[in-house]
Amino acid sequence: MKIVSWNIQGLKKPQVVQEIKLLKRKFNPDILFLLETLVNEKNLLRILPNLGFDFFDYVLPSSHSGGITVLWCNKSIHASVILKE
Repeated sequence: MKIVSWNIQGLKKPQVVQEIKLLKRKFNPDILFLLETLVNEKNLLRILPNLGFDFFDYVLPSSHSGGITVLWCNKSIHASVILKE
């Protein structure tokens, strides 16, 4: 199982989205955590479905910090969000 975690800052920038897609193609992680996304829900729902993962979930940032997104593929693992606060 491959897990990648990235303190990303700037997820809505087109070049960052392209870097994530390259990371997906090159390393094919089963789970990807994106930390400090600082992106609102409207932009997340526009960006996340296009990153090449089967599923995703997120917690929105609070003020000018935080935000976490987890993306995963269910081909080799079974993952589900149990609790989100």
